[in-house]
Amino acid sequence: MEPDFRVLDLLGEGSFAQVFKCVEKKTKAPFALKEFDTTKDGYERNIVQQEIKIWKGLEHENIVKLYANFRSGKYLYFVMEFMEGGNLFNDMMERHRYSEKEAASILRQVLEALQYLHSKRIVHRDIKPDNILLQSKRSPDSRQPIIAKIGDFGFAVRLPKDSDVIHCQAKGAPMFLAPETILEDPIGCPVDIWSCGVLLHTMIVGYPPFWDDNNEKMLLSAVRGQYSLSTTCWRKVSSSCKDLVKRMLCVSSSQRVTASSALKHPWVFKMSLSSPCPHRKEHKFLCQQTLSTKLKSTLSKLHASMGCTQALGVSKFKGKFFPLHHSAHNLSTLSI
Repeated sequence: MEPDFRVLDLLGEGSFAQVFKCVEKKTKAPFALKEFDTTKDGYERNIVQQEIKIWKGLEHENIVKLYANFRSGKYLYFVMEFMEGGNLFNDMMERHRYSEKEAASILRQVLEALQYLHSKRIVHRDIKPDNILLQSKRSPDSRQPIIAKIGDFGFAVRLPKDSDVIHCQAKGAPMFLAPETILEDPIGCPVDIWSCGVLLHTMIVGYPPFWDDNNEKMLLSAVRGQYSLSTTCWRKVSSSCKDLVKRMLCVSSSQRVTASSALKHPWVFKMSLSSPCPHRKEHKFLCQQTLSTKLKSTLSKLHASMGCTQALGVSKFKGKFFPLHHSAHNLSTLSI
């Protein structure tokens, strides 16, 4: 029997789905209700069914809960845990960057969710600020602890029993794609760690490690591991934080840190010990104001097209990047 909900507010919408805040009439409990229009272009039944199969069996404090799904006419519905704080992308747009303690708290929770997923041989494949939900709203200067959870398993895949990698079509937000995804090589759990590295970099200094108005140049920089931790913005960032960024943004997937190892990294362990977030005044940088402005412009443009990377023509990069792929283990990031 279909749950009886009263829809309150529209929280967000895409090309074939909308997300509403709603309450169950009987219990008055709040939920998020995702409505798929199965007749619209872009709706792929097999992908949505795979998302249900993977997501519905997950139980972790840092993963948004999928409670139920049901069909009504041409619509398919997901009944999900309601996260009042919205997504991390919107929070980042307001704050531009985070203190090391704030960033460590968020990253630790994402890593704990990934450790759980990877132990079940599930690769999320779409770790980005939009898919990290915050349990409650916070003011920009809030000292309230951050509770973050991973949501949206539309791109998630389960690895085969006999292999730690899988061949799958390149999808995701260009800014967060791992080199092996860009090269259309078999991918595994390390792609999620690369995305975490991009996320950490962006939270700490207010801009991502790889970005350019030209998507080809941005993807090429990622494949080559070309980014810098020696700019003015990084001057007051701890060496331990920079070390973790480098371990996550390792071009060679086999040498990239795992979720379990990252959770044991001194920076994550020590920085996230105290759950209350420090006051914003503890996190001052000498960065130019234009960085935050440029980030907002860049993220906004990419956010408008954060769907599948097929639109970028990823396959055409295979030949262009092939020589780099074979020497990828010799490519190091710029020194700090």
